Amino acid sequence: MDSELNNPKIFCVKEPKEFRFEHNHQQQFSRRETLVRIAGILIISIVFPLLTFRGDISAAGWVGVIVVSILRTTMLWQGSMHIINFLVSRYSVFKEPVKLLSSQVLSLVAFVVGVEVLEIFALTKLLNVPLTQAEKSGIIITSVLITFTISAVYASVAFFIQWKSNLLRAQALEKANMEARYDTLRNQVNPHFLFNSLNTLLMLVGDNPAAARYVESVSEFMRYMLNTRDKEVVLLRDELKMAREYVFIQQNRFGSKLNVEFMVPESFDDHEVAPLALQMLIENALKHNVVSRDNPLNVRIFTEGNEFLVVENNIQPKIEKEPSTGVGLENIRSRYLYLCGKEVMVKQEDNLFRVKLPLFRKEL
Repeated sequence: MDSELNNPKIFCVKEPKEFRFEHNHQQQFSRRETLVRIAGILIISIVFPLLTFRGDISAAGWVGVIVVSILRTTMLWQGSMHIINFLVSRYSVFKEPVKLLSSQVLSLVAFVVGVEVLEIFALTKLLNVPLTQAEKSGIIITSVLITFTISAVYASVAFFIQWKSNLLRAQALEKANMEARYDTLRNQVNPHFLFNSLNTLLMLVGDNPAAARYVESVSEFMRYMLNTRDKEVVLLRDELKMAREYVFIQQNRFGSKLNVEFMVPESFDDHEVAPLALQMLIENALKHNVVSRDNPLNVRIFTEGNEFLVVENNIQPKIEKEPSTGVGLENIRSRYLYLCGKEVMVKQEDNLFRVKLPLFRKEL
């Protein structure tokens, strides 16, 4: 069993091929982060002028200098963080490190120089602070160094946090992968014996067309399960065909109490889906809802725009609920996250349970 579990050919989920450094340039700060920024801005705004200006400045002049310093430091701190976050969201730290680093350096230098030119103008023209050319150059160089130091600290912390997040995601996907492998092995107990038994049963019920059709559907569905066990994706038309076989098998059990409507245009046939995703969602609906003559279960499978394949069913929960581990839906979520990097959307509204699978074509 252990050797089979380690077989790389049996899988549904893989861990990411590379870590991703995702960052939204719309910054969101915690209370602690806000306090750190305020404290840092005030400290730099007071210390920097004291170390820089050695000429005679009146008390009123010092107030103006401190005010300008606070405005300058706030602009540099906030602006540099926006620049870093925007560029990180634009260039991949793994695929385009040179572009990312060069764009950050050039953008930050240009931004700092621009802000310092404004500060020097305010000090010399508005506050009449005497500054030599060397002092002006010193202000610009010092500001560049301070900005780069603070930016490097923030970029390092953000990178570590994202790396840790991706590591946890990879571990979760690996766990789902092992569970899927185990379920696959458990469901493949001596398949040749089962097929031989089905063929024998088919000969025995040869005079009963309804029974023969049922056995053929079971056989086709099992064959599909075995043929797709090593595949990451299958064509949507094949998945729909097997979903119809699965529905036929279930309707022999539930009759008119189960209604499944397929409304997927043929133009979507060449799109790809995760194997058995539709079967798992239909099975999930049967597992968690009442299916009776007075309360039939209605399932609809349709497309939404060009983006989603939707599986929708009415909600009529069982009084005695069957135990649920959530592995089925979570397995589908994990596989789609790996296959196309998109989230499976799950909604419950207007007495309807709706699962939206992203439509995609896998790149060769």
